[in-house]
Amino acid sequence: MNSEAQAQLARQQATAEQQKADQATQQAEEYRQERESELQQLQQALGQIAETRRTAMGLVMTLDSKSIRFDFDKANIKPEYRDILNRIAGILMTLKGYTVAVYGYTDDIGTQTYNLQLSQRRAEAVRDFLVQAGISPTIMSAKGFGKSDPRVPGDSDQARAANRRVEIGIVDSKLITNGPLVEPD
Repeated sequence: MNSEAQAQLARQQATAEQQKADQATQQAEEYRQERESELQQLQQALGQIAETRRTAMGLVMTLDSKSIRFDFDKANIKPEYRDILNRIAGILMTLKGYTVAVYGYTDDIGTQTYNLQLSQRRAEAVRDFLVQAGISPTIMSAKGFGKSDPRVPGDSDQARAANRRVEIGIVDSKLITNGPLVEPD
């Protein structure tokens, strides 16, 4: 094979590779738009139940004193809040390709160690309820953050009640894996 034929073959291969790259970029963009649309619908549905905001990784739903109230030093879910959690579970059951993280928080009373344990129990109580309601435990996690990251500064009863909360993070699983966005040929 002469050098002209080799150059021609190399150009053809480069063109074919560029077409594959363009196709992968287009598929990734279509996927991004599809997921964006899903997240908007999800935010709208969950936002009717409790405050839900977008983050770089997905959505965060805050279950604070306006939606689910935790008594001081308690992690149990009261019967009057089960309907809210069942509604959330109904929406989350429709998810495909997302993970759900439940984060617990406490007010500023008590030691950091104790509050970390209490916030973990709160997160686990909500996670366990959602699992019992039908959410797959394989996509769920729970973590307590204690008194870190207060929503409302101060030591008033209202501020402390607002800081005794659980947040539910909904993250696109593909964003947290290192796998390819497009399936290989």
